[in-house]
Amino acid sequence: MSKKRTVALGAGVLSALVAGGVAFAPAAGATPEDSAYALSADGLVNIIKVPHVVGEGKNHLVHTDLPSGAERILHAGVFNSAVDEGYAKASTTDVELGVPGLPVISVGLVTAECEDLSGSTSVADLKIGGQQISLDGIGPNTELIPEPLQGLARITLNKQTDNGDGSLTVSALSLDLLDGTQTVNLSTATCTAKPEAPEPTEPAEPQEPNEPAAPPAEDDGDDEVGDLPGATPDEDGKAPVPVPQPGHLDVTG
Repeated sequence: MSKKRTVALGAGVLSALVAGGVAFAPAAGATPEDSAYALSADGLVNIIKVPHVVGEGKNHLVHTDLPSGAERILHAGVFNSAVDEGYAKASTTDVELGVPGLPVISVGLVTAECEDLSGSTSVADLKIGGQQISLDGIGPNTELIPEPLQGLARITLNKQTDNGDGSLTVSALSLDLLDGTQTVNLSTATCTAKPEAPEPTEPAEPQEPNEPAAPPAEDDGDDEVGDLPGATPDEDGKAPVPVPQPGHLDVTG
């Protein structure tokens, strides 16, 4: 592609983006957390992260056009995002990316997965301008600039970024138009390190058995006088009728 044609196409792309989009200031950095989203766009055309899940949970969108209407730059069949502690995954199916001034980029399935600071991606059925792109293996930060995009844009597959804050971000497909003037990310997952499993607790030491209670004292037969039958007066204060006791002499009143 000639330099004049590249400059002309670049100017045309910028004009189309300015006419169809609005520039926004970049969002402030957030505390590192596990998160996932299927699509975002930054630059002259800005699309918030969708569906965006942070911390824990799942979300999805079905049959989406962004922006909606005739000026759409992206169509997708399904967006999926899922996040758990130390894990994040995002996927997009049946994608058609139509940035003004560029050939249409389509992909059947694009997935990013990040777990315990380790990332991976898969991209299936990638086409640029209707031309099938062969992908034998996708290592981290694989840059792809097919002839239709030369001088205008570059695609990075399995883009991995160490954020320097204890988290890793993986984007399955990242499109950079005119050196960052416009970026589009498909299927992005950010994960932190998984917490260490708690150490098993030692079983409690067995306690000494309680000493058995002392048995009740046996009756030695030497009852107190007050406990013997006939030892207390009756209600009228008269002496009770004597009760014979073994080993005792009869007593008369």
